[in-house]
Amino acid sequence: MSAPGESWWRAYSVLARGLAALNRLPIGERSVAIGGERLYADSVDRLLALLAWKWGLGEREERALIARAVKPGMIAVDVGANVGLHTLGLARRVGPEGRVHALEPEPANFRLLARAVKRARAANVRLHPLAASDAAATLTLYLSDANRGDHRTAPAPEARRAFEVRAVPLDALLADEPRVDFMKIDVQGAESAVFRGFAETLARNPAIGVLAELCPELLRRAGSSGEELLALLARSGLAPRRIRASGETAPIAESEALEAAERSGYVNLYFARP
Repeated sequence: MSAPGESWWRAYSVLARGLAALNRLPIGERSVAIGGERLYADSVDRLLALLAWKWGLGEREERALIARAVKPGMIAVDVGANVGLHTLGLARRVGPEGRVHALEPEPANFRLLARAVKRARAANVRLHPLAASDAAATLTLYLSDANRGDHRTAPAPEARRAFEVRAVPLDALLADEPRVDFMKIDVQGAESAVFRGFAETLARNPAIGVLAELCPELLRRAGSSGEELLALLARSGLAPRRIRASGETAPIAESEALEAAERSGYVNLYFARP
């Protein structure tokens, strides 16, 4: 019998091979208007992602959550900012009195992110060409030729191009911030390491909310597990909540969240203190 989620990963592998071939086609640099902002793509997979986001076929619940949970004047962090969909959404919500720290270690994605931020005149965004981890270090980033949202700091089953990136603990990066109100994290299995380097910030911000992906298979490949990730957050008093299409959230048991993530491949959750 196949392990939970294995069929999802097989289907993903087939799609990835097709996208890797398409990504070799030169498309120049394209822009797509999404929710009043303009984002940029220079590969087929990023262009398809932008169009999916524009048509509401991806990240819909997460965008609705940000619109509901993030308020003017807040300080937010976008870890794994990619080309800037959530960075610009956060910047719009926190307004000129707030701040957004956006981390993206891959140079091509970072360039597109920086262009989107500049075009939006989002002076409240601080851009960091860095990865987040549990210590200051140099990490190997394994690049996906098929999906530039799937770069990883742990080896993948298939052969990948790789290069070194600088990583920092968020506790050090954010040490001068008076508080942190909201964090979005999507780092393809490196979440446990990121949260180990964010523990002090979590402890000193009782009202923080965290939007995070729970992907058991990617966590295992990075030497962690879904159970470890949930335990790290629980030790900081943060409990998982499912995200509805409206952006509203509701409590979900850790066992139920893990089961849903194993079954579907991943699930996005909102973590907050009761």
